[in-house]
Amino acid sequence: MIIDDYPFLDAVYQTVFTLTTVGYQETHPISQQGRLFVIVLILGGVGVWSYAIAVSINVVVTHDLLGKIRDTFMESRARKFKNHFIIAGYTDITRQVVRSLLRQGIPYVVLDDDTSRVNQADEDGIVEILPLNPFLNDSFRRANILQARGIVAAFHDDSDNITVVVTGKILEEEIKRPITIITVAGHQESREKLQKVGATTVILPNELIGQRISAMAIHPSGNGESSFLDRIAFGEFLNLDIRDITVKKGSTISGLTIRETNIRRDLGAHILGIQRRNQRRLILMPNPDMHIHTGDRVLIMGTLAQLHKLPKYLHPELDREQEEVDEEEPDEREPEIDSVIQH
Repeated sequence: MIIDDYPFLDAVYQTVFTLTTVGYQETHPISQQGRLFVIVLILGGVGVWSYAIAVSINVVVTHDLLGKIRDTFMESRARKFKNHFIIAGYTDITRQVVRSLLRQGIPYVVLDDDTSRVNQADEDGIVEILPLNPFLNDSFRRANILQARGIVAAFHDDSDNITVVVTGKILEEEIKRPITIITVAGHQESREKLQKVGATTVILPNELIGQRISAMAIHPSGNGESSFLDRIAFGEFLNLDIRDITVKKGSTISGLTIRETNIRRDLGAHILGIQRRNQRRLILMPNPDMHIHTGDRVLIMGTLAQLHKLPKYLHPELDREQEEVDEEEPDEREPEIDSVIQH
């Protein structure tokens, strides 16, 4: 405009097709000074475009833009999860936990920001993972702790497990309900500390392995394979499970004998054992005429489909209440799994 008196729109038009290297014919004659200006404009424009492309590639590669998009998508999915488990750390133990949850169709989210463990999860095809610090309250919030069924932590360092348990107890106060926290301990003293800070269940892996080896030594299968009960307990039979329930007040089986409950007839499931309230001994293969009382713990075996019906069978009034809620508020969330069922 200054050098060759171009009108504003013509100057903009010619500048655009010059910078984009389209190369249309000039709208007006260009002087020698104008040609020099165009040369500078082209060289500068190409340089700017090249730099912009390089910066864009750097952002995608160095800052893992695709990974951030994936994490955002996963966080959005986690907000829709209900009754899921939050796995703190993708360790050797929680790796097996994730496999078991996958077989059972139970939702989960893994929290871990350790590069090597995140890479291992990627190799294992685990997509339900958020690369967040598993010891921070906000990480659990982003994993939708509000709707979670529980937390699992199995770090090799007991102090890390203690940190996760304490974090879970803090979040309990925030969401105003108890959270099931399952963790492991390296030795008995650590177990006591973890229980003291509020862990629901603390497992000693060495003790568990020793018990299993002892059982296999005393009762060998004889054919080199694991026992039938082991294969059930460790999930080889994917459609079979055992549930440990506590009989709550108002349960349909409270006050009845095992025979009168008709669980086998109505659900197809079987009662394997009963532990009386405030007693340690588990009565296996109980007499069908034994009564079940409120507070007793009952061991029930059945297929996943049969056990899925168990909460409504034990407390049908909860199902009726939910139907009324659904009629009044059809857009509300579905209820969480009945608290009487615990693995």
